[in-house]
Amino acid sequence: MKSIKHFKIKNKLIAIILSITLLTLIIGFTSIIIYNRHSMQKSFINEVESMAEIIGNGMRGPLLFKKKKEAVAELQKLLGETLSIRNVWVYDENNKFFASYSLDKSHEIPTSEAISRPVTEIKDKYLHISRPIKYQKNRDGTIYLMVSTEELDKTTKNSIFALVVIILILIPISLILAARLQRIISRPILDLVDVTKKVSAEGNYSLRAEATYKDEVGMLVNGFNNMMEQIHNRDIQRDRAENELKAAEFFLSGVMASMPSILISIDQAGHVTHWNKATVELTGIEVNEALGKNLWKLLPGFIKFRPITNHVSHIKKSIGFYKELIKISGKTFYLNVTIFPLLDSQAPRFVLMAHNVTDIEIKEQQLRQSQKMETVGTLAGGLAHDFNNVLGGIIGTISLYKYKISRKRDVTQKEIEKYFNMIEESANRASDMVQHLLSLTRKHELSFTPSDLNAIIEHTVKICNNTFDKSIEISAAYSGEMAMTYADPTQLEQCLLNLCINAAHAMTLMRKEGDKYGGNLNISLEQVKTDKYFFKLHPETGEEENYWEISVQDTGIGMKPQVVTKIFDPFFTTKEEGEGTGLGLAMVYNIIKQHKGFIDVYSQDGIGTTFYIYLPILKHKIEEKIHQAEEKIPGGEGLILVVDDEEIMRQTAKSILEECGYDVILAENGEEAVNIYKTQHQNIKAVLLDMVMPKMSGKQAFIELIKINKNVKTLLASGFKKDSRVESILQLGVKGFIQKPYGLIKLANSMYDVINS
Repeated sequence: MKSIKHFKIKNKLIAIILSITLLTLIIGFTSIIIYNRHSMQKSFINEVESMAEIIGNGMRGPLLFKKKKEAVAELQKLLGETLSIRNVWVYDENNKFFASYSLDKSHEIPTSEAISRPVTEIKDKYLHISRPIKYQKNRDGTIYLMVSTEELDKTTKNSIFALVVIILILIPISLILAARLQRIISRPILDLVDVTKKVSAEGNYSLRAEATYKDEVGMLVNGFNNMMEQIHNRDIQRDRAENELKAAEFFLSGVMASMPSILISIDQAGHVTHWNKATVELTGIEVNEALGKNLWKLLPGFIKFRPITNHVSHIKKSIGFYKELIKISGKTFYLNVTIFPLLDSQAPRFVLMAHNVTDIEIKEQQLRQSQKMETVGTLAGGLAHDFNNVLGGIIGTISLYKYKISRKRDVTQKEIEKYFNMIEESANRASDMVQHLLSLTRKHELSFTPSDLNAIIEHTVKICNNTFDKSIEISAAYSGEMAMTYADPTQLEQCLLNLCINAAHAMTLMRKEGDKYGGNLNISLEQVKTDKYFFKLHPETGEEENYWEISVQDTGIGMKPQVVTKIFDPFFTTKEEGEGTGLGLAMVYNIIKQHKGFIDVYSQDGIGTTFYIYLPILKHKIEEKIHQAEEKIPGGEGLILVVDDEEIMRQTAKSILEECGYDVILAENGEEAVNIYKTQHQNIKAVLLDMVMPKMSGKQAFIELIKINKNVKTLLASGFKKDSRVESILQLGVKGFIQKPYGLIKLANSMYDVINS
């Protein structure tokens, strides 16, 4: 049978009303029947008791005179018309049977024990009553009546039958009334259910249920209508917000698509989720080709930023990179890259924003190169003077030695060592000057590495000592520890040199006639700790805790306050026309800013000027490594092919290598070297190859050599520093590089490393 809890509400109400009605009728009528039976039974007992008393009074005479027949006659007379009394037994005062009247002889005569006490009980459809027969206070005997309860039972059955009939009559009446009454409650609820179904099916929250009553059901309907009103209003607001959001997204997408900056958003796994128009134009990769792909595979040049994304997610701050050299689709670009997390997203997501500053960087390189050449021009006079001094030491020593030999004078071993030491010292000094000059003049791409400021200052001081007028006394105070910062050493060297040149000019060329010529140039390096006063004085300070401070102090002519405010402006100069471009300090300011540092200046007119450069201290621990030259010359064996267009360099290399134990074969250009290698490559162990030669350059010669033997062991030699031209040849497979001029130890070690690589 289906459980009532699954019935419809109207059926539940009908069942409840009908059940309550029937239960009420049954309980009511049953109570009435029970009450009536109890009342009739009580009345019946009272009536029988009265009859027993009457009969007992009639038996006093026969009992007194012991006349049984008269007693029986009297009983027949009294009970002849009373059909309900079935048996009457009379006992004397000694409880002995005296007389009886019986209509139902199937019952046994009660014993004397049964009548020893008064009895009133209904048993086996009979009422049993035993009462004493008394006159005044004397007991004359006992009477025992057995009366049928048939009439009483019949009345009860009739009452029950009437109850059943009434219930059967009232059931359909109750059913009809229940069906009508339930509609009062169920109708508004069912109407509410219908509206709810329509709302659920159609999603139309403007539908309302009709509130027909002011009872609890009416309150429920009103509550439902209020809820629908709130939902409807919320939907209107949501639709409006969604439309505004879509419009905002469309607007932002349009803005992002039209932005010149590269914008790439990725998830934690590196999958691309956004790819704007500028990125398409730079990479040549369309949006549909990029979305969902792994960025690190799509653009391998960006893989260097992969570890940064986790760090950015941890610190919840953006990290920027300045002028990163990145290859994209075979082309090289300078990009300013910023990586920042999307903090409002549930899953970690990141945005890479990049600005293409390639054109700006190329122009800045040209500007820096122009400034370098201006610096070289400024230093040229001093370099020529110092270089002539170096050459004088070499030429003078050699001429003296030759003179003594030509005069056949004895030259002691000690004098020979002295002469050769003077020549070697002068040659090394000349080599250093050339290297310094090359480092200034060559084009240089930004390359940030952990750098020691002590070494940078020391290098700059050497250039100044070699080039500045001797009236300028130069002193340097270094840090007692490794002064490490993240920098491009060449760029910082250029900055310091520009400041030193300006200081030298302020103490010489810019002095008025009659003033003291020269002065003191002091360069110092120390660590400064930041505090609130430091931040207040230097608002450009970043989040660094400590800085390295480089001060460049001169005792020159100084500057007025109105001049100090303009010195970093491009093309502003205090020098005479034709003596300066006004780009030097502007370049210094820009380079220091690129290094996340800043620069201050203090000057007094007529007293001097001090520039302060502040650079962040490198937080990572850098262990100082001291590389000592290996004095032991490694020996070797085998045939070495020496290729150089300069006879003196061929003979020098041949002598050094033969001293180390090698056999040497010579070639004066790349073409000759290739021809020799074709015939003798099985015997040639290694090649010493000059980079710049006529007919066939070192690069072209090496390409031909690896066609003959892809494993050819080659040591590249050049008078140039290790720049992009050298790197391009090394990438082809050249095993090593040695810079001219070189000596015995340097060439011996380099050749040994190449052969045993």
